[in-house]
Amino acid sequence: MSELLVQPVEIQAIKPHPNADKLEIAVIGGWELITGIGNYSVGDVVIHIPPEAMVPVEWAKRWDVTQYLSWRNEATHGRVRAARLRGIVSYGFLVPNDSNAPLGTDLAEHYDIHKYEPPESHGAQAGRVSNEHPLFHRYTDIQNIRNYPNKIDWEHTLVAVTEKIHGTNSRVGWVKRLNDNISGINMAEHFEAWRDSEYELVVGSHRTQRDIDDCGVYGLPLEKHKEGLDKLFDWVINTAANGLGSINSVIVFGEIYGAGVQDLHYGQKTEKAWRIFDIAINGEYMGYMALRDICEMCDLPTVPQIGIGMYDLAQVLELADGDTTLDDQHIREGVVVRPAVFEGIWKKGEKDPNPKRLIFKAIGGNYLSRKGGTEHH
Repeated sequence: MSELLVQPVEIQAIKPHPNADKLEIAVIGGWELITGIGNYSVGDVVIHIPPEAMVPVEWAKRWDVTQYLSWRNEATHGRVRAARLRGIVSYGFLVPNDSNAPLGTDLAEHYDIHKYEPPESHGAQAGRVSNEHPLFHRYTDIQNIRNYPNKIDWEHTLVAVTEKIHGTNSRVGWVKRLNDNISGINMAEHFEAWRDSEYELVVGSHRTQRDIDDCGVYGLPLEKHKEGLDKLFDWVINTAANGLGSINSVIVFGEIYGAGVQDLHYGQKTEKAWRIFDIAINGEYMGYMALRDICEMCDLPTVPQIGIGMYDLAQVLELADGDTTLDDQHIREGVVVRPAVFEGIWKKGEKDPNPKRLIFKAIGGNYLSRKGGTEHH
């Protein structure tokens, strides 16, 4: 899940609204917001309340935005949604920086704002493992490129753009089995025990590990692609291990989609499908092109590749909208962008479960402004 940034920001540009004389567009980083003409000027410092923010009743009333938020019965917070105004999507709203807080100050706690989190569906408790394996880590957080428009050096970086699928996140992998001789996950302290330990097959959703024999929809990767996954695991153990040394975990991350998963079924009206978007070995993620080539070698499906090339931010945001590449019936949820060869992370030496990687998502305005649109799916 990407960060929710509620902070003072500087308006970088004001653009005319193409379809409304009394409205204009304020540009902040990678965000665009619709506002009344003359309300703001370039250089003004304001607070940006972005989509997915849960705003408490008190502040919603003070800012006079109560009617624009989504409320559940007896809710204490209302949800900010992207909205289409005269054909242009507006991402949240702006409020005055009354406290004169410096640029970049985290004000989420000050305003009692938190990020919307949907309940986990698809039988969240069924087959749940009480003691999750410590090496079966969750997927890393992918940040919203609109919050960090300059983290990628667009002029000098070959990037890969892939489609973000509207489904449910799943994990499947192999981890070293814990035993009485291993008291933790520190391989240096227990090297001999780790080396001799066997591998355990594990599956789960984004948040939870599931019983391998009672995992519901999260067993789909094994049902449909067990041969390819076994081939991938064998390749890692017999080939990648030559450069990485002892392998303690191989985790494949993918998206399950289709019938009964979300409202966008991508042509899978009666069945479900699964596609890989990342692989981690020993907690470190593969570069995109290596991931793509290895999955092709193992006959494993990957998320659709939209392109590899020298893109800029505007082009990536444009690619986030439009139609899906999977069928001719649905819109695109968005895209994921990352360096095509070597990804890297923001802080050298930092490893998973949640480093700030040079991988970002851009959710399409058409998708976010639709009924039920959220970056979580």
